[in-house]
Amino acid sequence: MRRFVEHAGLPWDAPENALKKLGLSKDGQLVNAAPLFFAEKPPMHLRCAVFATTDSATIIDRHDFDGDILELIEEAQKYILKNIHIGMRLKGLYREDVPEISAEALREAIINAFCHRDYRDPDYIHIAIFKNRVEIRNPGGLFGGLTIADILRGNISQRRNPLIADLFRRIQMVEAWGRGMPLILKNAPDVQFSQVAGLFITSFTRPSYTSGKEPSQQATTQETTQEKILACIRAEPTITGKQMALKIGITEDGVKYHLAKLKKAGIIRHLGPTRSGRWEVLG
Repeated sequence: MRRFVEHAGLPWDAPENALKKLGLSKDGQLVNAAPLFFAEKPPMHLRCAVFATTDSATIIDRHDFDGDILELIEEAQKYILKNIHIGMRLKGLYREDVPEISAEALREAIINAFCHRDYRDPDYIHIAIFKNRVEIRNPGGLFGGLTIADILRGNISQRRNPLIADLFRRIQMVEAWGRGMPLILKNAPDVQFSQVAGLFITSFTRPSYTSGKEPSQQATTQETTQEKILACIRAEPTITGKQMALKIGITEDGVKYHLAKLKKAGIIRHLGPTRSGRWEVLG
């Protein structure tokens, strides 16, 4: 608690006063968020698993973690980075590790999961690592009438747990202006969001996966997205990138990324002016 208070830039004197300063006690009673951060045995759990293929039929590793909210955020990030591919690049004279999924985007998504989950739901936050994607699943759908289309526009935030968000802000884990989602979209433009059975799911594509190695498995997330783009073009050749993004549920940058890949592969071409032309499927 003392480390947290000092990190937040507040003077330390006694635990009781610290809890009051942080808004974690009221009339001498702890509020619900207090044990999430500072209990000796926090009521917090994280479930992580690695699957052999692109579905959940075969588990090759599983680990459940207990801890406070800050410990579990660190464990979630470490588990993902331990189980995805790490490349390298040279930066000057030194080697720099480069994960196949942006570490910045992963961290923001993990923080969002713990910040915005529904704590009335007893289910865990889940980290699911498949051959073709990494999913972060948190109990509770979007809050306050937000839609996936809203969050894809960025800089829009509705706080289900304002006290938890404020505590994260105090130690610079989040910003007051809802910049977490734009950071995810900037660093992982192919990210996809969905809501299934009361869960909010953030899904990151694993670029290292190639469907040719496992022809019997489902198509990769990238291939599925490209099929959706092709379907949009066939149905409406004059469709814009922005319209495709809203129909498919990814960012405009994600659409541009896939359009470039499809053009490079000779599958589509664009005819006429950039703003008023039309798309044509060649293959």
